Amino acid sequence: MVKIRLQRTGKRNRPHYRLVVTDSRNPRDGAVLEILGYYDPIKDEYAVRLERVDEWLSKGAQLTPRAKSLVKLARKAQIESSAETETVEATTP
Repeated sequence: MVKIRLQRTGKRNRPHYRLVVTDSRNPRDGAVLEILGYYDPIKDEYAVRLERVDEWLSKGAQLTPRAKSLVKLARKAQIESSAETETVEATTP
């Protein structure tokens, strides 16, 4: 089964995660099929390629609980940024 999950990178006491697509039998930091984004809990920054996530989900990939919450945050941020853009465009003459 293919999973979308977090892969830990970074140094000791300075975690940094990649959002990756991998076979569920691979170890946490093992081989990956594709890197879909990243998450830095220290700076609270993240970036997710949502179109690629949607493509993998349509192919049957499963999200882990933490990856699911990260994708949910990214979708919420995308909706808020598009709403702000629409508001700015509506107010300009």
